[in-house]
This record gives sequence, structure tokens and C-alpha cells, in this order.
Amino acid sequence: MSRPLAGLRVLDCSLGTAGPQASGLLADYGAEVTWVEPPGGDLTRRLEPASAAVFNRGKRSIVLDVEKAEDRERIAKLAERADVFIEGWTPGQADKLGLGFEALRARNPQLIYCSISGFGEGDSHADLPAYEGLVHAVVGTMAYQAGHREEPIFAGLPFASTGAAQLAAVGILAALHRRFEDGLGRRVETSMYDGALAFHQMLWGESDASLAANATGGATDPRAMLSRSRNRLVTRSFVCGDGLYLGIHTGAVGAFSRLMEVLGLDDRIKPVQGGFDLGTPLTEEESEILESSIHAVFASQPRDYWVKRLMEADVCAVEHLAPTHSFDMPQTVFNGMVVEIDDPVLGKVAQVAPGIRLNGEAPPAPTPAPAPGRDTAETLAALDRPAEPSSWRSNAKPGSAAEDRPLLEGLKVLDLGAYYAGPYSSRVLADFGADVIKLEPTAGDQLRGIERPFFAAQANKRSISANLKSPALRPAIEHLIKWADVVHHNMRPGAAERLGLGAEQVRAVNDKAVYLYAPGWGSSGPFRLRQSFAPMLSGYVGASMEVAGEFNEPMPSVGNEDPGNGLLGAIGLLMALLVRHRSGVSAYCENPQLNAALGMVAHIVRGSDGEAVGAARLDVMQTGVEALESLYETADGWLCVVVRQDDEIRTLQTGLGLDILADDRFNSIEARRENRLELTEMLRETFAKQTTAAWLKAFEGSGARVVKPAGRGIVHELMNDPLQRKLGRVAEVRHAEKGQVRELARLVRISGARLPAYRLAPGLGEHTDEILAWLGYKPEQIAELREKGEIRGPAKTAAAV
Repeated sequence: MSRPLAGLRVLDCSLGTAGPQASGLLADYGAEVTWVEPPGGDLTRRLEPASAAVFNRGKRSIVLDVEKAEDRERIAKLAERADVFIEGWTPGQADKLGLGFEALRARNPQLIYCSISGFGEGDSHADLPAYEGLVHAVVGTMAYQAGHREEPIFAGLPFASTGAAQLAAVGILAALHRRFEDGLGRRVETSMYDGALAFHQMLWGESDASLAANATGGATDPRAMLSRSRNRLVTRSFVCGDGLYLGIHTGAVGAFSRLMEVLGLDDRIKPVQGGFDLGTPLTEEESEILESSIHAVFASQPRDYWVKRLMEADVCAVEHLAPTHSFDMPQTVFNGMVVEIDDPVLGKVAQVAPGIRLNGEAPPAPTPAPAPGRDTAETLAALDRPAEPSSWRSNAKPGSAAEDRPLLEGLKVLDLGAYYAGPYSSRVLADFGADVIKLEPTAGDQLRGIERPFFAAQANKRSISANLKSPALRPAIEHLIKWADVVHHNMRPGAAERLGLGAEQVRAVNDKAVYLYAPGWGSSGPFRLRQSFAPMLSGYVGASMEVAGEFNEPMPSVGNEDPGNGLLGAIGLLMALLVRHRSGVSAYCENPQLNAALGMVAHIVRGSDGEAVGAARLDVMQTGVEALESLYETADGWLCVVVRQDDEIRTLQTGLGLDILADDRFNSIEARRENRLELTEMLRETFAKQTTAAWLKAFEGSGARVVKPAGRGIVHELMNDPLQRKLGRVAEVRHAEKGQVRELARLVRISGARLPAYRLAPGLGEHTDEILAWLGYKPEQIAELREKGEIRGPAKTAAAV
């Protein structure tokens, strides 16, 4: 199963970073991707050569000019033979070109049509291009990214592109899953704005109760990770005695107390009974003791000493490394997460490999990214010959099954996971209508102690709380396994097996179930038993260095591996379900958090000389990655400028009263990169002369790519924006204790499939009684189990499941 998407035909007309990354993800797992580039090739090849080399590997490239009618007709003919079509034009442009969904569906009724724009159809910023910096300025990343100065902080990690690509892949695969049932093509629509929100979803949201309790505007302050701990959760990096950085996370049960013991602070900061530290505050005295002591203790010994001591104590302690330094670490090598590519532009480079494994098999090494137009003649010549139907075509005839029921209605998932990264996978499927039952121990998911991420990971699910070790409940657990199409967990290696829930044990009960395991480091290998928590693995792969700016000490990224791991898990599950449908084989799917973290920095490669190509683009002041992709301070605030093409530069220079392109130092991409400091200084001096409002007025109606970066109030604004609720990005639901809860909801729109009613994360065991009743337990049996402490949840009248 190294190529689960083999034979899937994908035609990609997108350019830039998000669309090609989406089709590149499909290509990594065997899809046949034909990439349509304009004459001269995609500009991203020159602006971000490392990124282009990675996300376009394994594809064919043809050059066509969409301004020419004959080339548009060629694209339409190619789409007739495709299973999937991807485009990245601004909303409405595809229709103007005659290449919109309805036009192409008329020629290919089974076509899955995917649109990935900058901000999405119907959004107030829909006309802005799909540029990473603009998205982060508008969405609010720059207000919430921790930095070495006050915000705004330019985004150093392109997680809007990563998120959009992964959301698109989820939507495409889910639509393919449904196509086998009803034979219908559908439109999948998402954006880089949605991609950024997928990573913010973990921490962004609000309720009437939370607003009454504080005035943070509905989001966690990222700088809290850099400041004094007020509760029994340490999530920080520390400088060790050798000047190297170590990330610590005490999210596991009892980990905070074990850390205090190793540091010699346990006599003054006492452990919590039962080890459930999350949600238990420190006293003022304990907080002061911790803050005044912990830095000096870590500085007393080198990093390797602390890694060894804390691994022995079973505390999450992860080295923070520079980009690509993790490529040679033992578990990275064991997982097969680095591939050597002889790239025609960059030469021999090491790239991040695809991270999902089906039945333990890695995809074969990909071929290098093609030169622009390498396959044009061959591809166009093939249009004159009859094509064999795709092996992915559905034999289903549209009929009663074509009703617009939720896309994944009927898919059943048993989720045994905890925390965020693993359970977010099933939450993504639940958003499309999958029936997800969360089976958690009677003590509850440890993450319940932190409301916002728990709500984000568990929305649209049901909860049963039971003693997983109880013989009396084993029949119920086995019944749920038999019921499920998918069984998921992210326990430490060996834990599920001890509970009788390992892959082989589940297979013995239900050999049709797809099994998803989302470990931290891997199910096997030298680091398999190390603890793993976000954002520590982001630090391990270099992301914390990337967001910190050149030469600076690492900073936690607001976009980390937890949501990425969840999205990859959803992609892996959907691929496995498609394999099951086509072959009858139910796969074991594994997506370690380490692999997902590496995927977050896949745009960086290592050259033959050891240089990390594509890394350290963010300047030391954390203002930008290029002179023309940067924040600039005005007389009273900030503006974000992102211009990439010459016509955009001309618009900018006209508004500024400059002539950038006439200057030999700045008249090409290469010249501007060579003279970045000079151009930055010229722009800095110019922008400082007027207020933000004055500059925005000067650029009004010009099409200039200049925006005011959103401030800290953006989350509250977003949660109460009627437009975002209409688009489905924000849901508002009544909670019995918290009042109205507003949180990020669906980030992919799919035609021909209605959305199920949005449900908040369930209370502990909220559905225990109704599920047990459905499984055949009588009311008196349920009452007895509750009395013995074998189950938890409110007693209620049983309902049909």
C-alpha cells in the first residue's frame, strides 16, 4: 500500500504555494498529477525554489496560456479525462475563463473540482491574492505570534499554505469516497485563510462565560508560554548549561510532579493527588518558587544531561534544533522521513518525505520536480487519442443516493484518542457527518482541563466514559469495535495492547475496520517511548527557530504540529477507506506526530553542502521574509506589504512615489534579494512619513497588496462576524453552563452535501447511558455500573443510537 492513490488522475491549474502543495500531497501517494503552468513557469520556482522543488516532485508539467482560447479548450479536454481538477484563481476568475465548476462538470459529471484561493468565495477579502503574508496579516497570526518585540510579528512559518493544502486533500478524498456511492462530482472549496484558521482553531473561540471571566478576546496569549507559570503546566523552552535549548511540556498525567522531583523542587511544590495536574493552579508562593528557580536549575547542566534525566523520569523533554538538523536524528531516520532527490535546479538535496504509512509501507522515492513544460508535447499529443477510463471512476448511477445528505454520513468512528493531535483527525471527519463516538476513561481526557483545545478537538462527537479494564464492559467495547469502520487512538506504544485494543486485537474482532494510530514519535524505533507534546516537536524540527527570526532564540509558533497531525490523520484515514472500497483490504494507518512536524517545515531542504535552503528567511526584527513581503511601521502603526509580480510592484511604487523597478539594484528577483537591506531601508523611511490611515487612503482602489495587520481584537470580531457565520467558519451554540459558545467550525465547503447540525464537544460520558442501552444493557445494569464507578456520565432516559 505504498501508493494508495495510484491511478488517480489530477489536473492542477493552481500556482503559488497552497494548490501545488495539495496536488503534491496527492502525488506523493501515487496520484498522476499533471501541473499546468503559464509560459515561463510558475513564479514561485524563482521566489521559493526549495518549496517548489518539494511540492512539485513526482508531477508532470505542461505549459499553457489561459489567456488563449485554444489553450483553455485543451485544459477543458484534459479535465474530461481527470478525476480531480484543482484551481487557485481568485473567486469568479475560473468562470470567466470558461473553466469553472459547472462548465467542466457538464463535460465530466464525475469530476471532483477543488478551488483553493487566498480568502475563499464570499469573503470580504476575496479579491486579494493567495499570498502567505497577506493571509496572516488579515487573519490575525501577526497579532498572536510570540516575538522578541511587541506585535505585529511577521509569520515565519507558512502554515496557511500547509493548512489549505491539507484541508483541500481532505475535501477531495472525502468527495471521492462519496463518489463511489453516488457517481457524482462535487466542488470542494477552501482557502489559505481557512488553512490558517485550521491551525488557530486549537486556541481560538469564546463563550459568554469566558468573556465575563476575562477580556482576552477569545484567544490564548502565545506569550503566556514565555512567562511565569500560574498552573501546573510547564510548556516552555529553557537554556541549558551549554547554551542549547530544551523544550519541556508537562501535559501528561503526573508529569509536572515528576519534573519537580527531578529539579529538586518537590519539597516546596507538592504533587496533586492522582496526578491530574492540568487545571490545578499553583499558589502564589509556588508560582514564585518555580519561576525563581527553574531557569537556574536548567542552566546548571548541559542539554544532553537533562534529556537523559527527563526521559528516565518520563517527562516530555525535546531538543530545539535548527531546520534540517533533525534529519539525521535516529527516529527521523528510522521513520524514513528524509528522501534524497537530485533536483535539476538545486542539485542533490535532502527533502522531507511523505509522513503517512499504510500497513507500514512508505511511498517510493519521488521523482524530481519537472522543468516547466517538460511534458507538454507528450500530453497534448495524447489528447488526439482515445483515453482509457480512469480506474477510479464510479459505477454508481445518481439516484436516491444522490440526495444531499452529509458527505460522510454513515461512516462510523470509534475514537480512543486523547489530547489534541489524534482526536482532531476524527473531529475533521465528524464535521462532514461521520458518526464519532469518543470512548474515554472514567477520569476523562486529560485535555478536559484546558477548555478551548478540548472543545476544538472534540466537536460533533458523542462521549461514553467507561473503565476500559473492566471485564463487565468488555462486551460493550467489542460491540463498538464491530460497529466501527475506523478505530483510532494515540496512546503510548504498548498501552492499547495492554487494554486489548491493539491493531491485531481489533482486527480479530472486526477485520473490516481501518485502524489509525497516531503516536508521538512512532510505534517503533529508538524514541518510540519518548513523550511528545506540541509545540515541542515544532522546536525539534526547526519551526521554533523559523518563527523567531534570524539569529534569535527560539519562539513557540502559533501554528504547530498538533493540528497538522490531525489533518494528516484524516487524510490517511480517507486514503485507507478508499483502499478498502477499491480492494477490500482494511489497512493499518500510522501518522506519527514527528512526521507531521517535519511536514510543517517541508518547504526547507538541505543542500549537499549542509545548508538549509529556504530556511532563516525571517529577519532578525521579525518584520519580513523579503523587502517586498514585510511589515513596515507607519507614523502611527503598521502596514503589511506583499507584492510578488512586476505589475504589483508598479502599483506599489506609484502609490509610494518611488521607482523601484528603474533601479538596477531592485529590477529583478535576484537583485532585490541581493540588495534586500537597501530596499527595506528605503521602504521603511517612506512608510514612516505618513499614518496608516493616510497610506490606506492613498492606495484605495489601486489594487495594491497593502493591508493593515489585524490586532488582538480580531478573534472576538471573527467570532461575532455574521459573514463568517454565514460561510460556516464560525458556529454559535448554546451551552448549559457557558452560555453562548462561539468557535471555529467548518473550513471546507463542498457542494451537493449539506452540513450536519453543529454540536459542541460532549461532556464527560454525556452519551454513556444511551450508547450502553443501544448495546443491550438494561437500566438496572447501567445503574449498577455507575454505582461501582465503572462508567461516568449523567443518568438519562435511553435514546435510540
